Amino acid sequence: MWGWDEGTGSWWAQLWRNDVPDDPVADAPHVSIGPLSGQHISAVSGLVPLMAAATGAHPDRIDQLLAESMR
Repeated sequence: MWGWDEGTGSWWAQLWRNDVPDDPVADAPHVSIGPLSGQHISAVSGLVPLMAAATGAHPDRIDQLLAESMR
């Protein structure tokens, strides 16, 4: 999940792993990016390197996925 927080003026993302079966805290994100984690991200492009670092995915792939989800 990702989006814009009007109150903080920052983009945010919450990431869950797909490969964790029977996770007792499945409702909690495995990675939080943005104001709740002490990060202020004023441009959506600022999410790309942070999400890439958190997931190990190539930044171009993250950028592509974000763009696709905005359609």
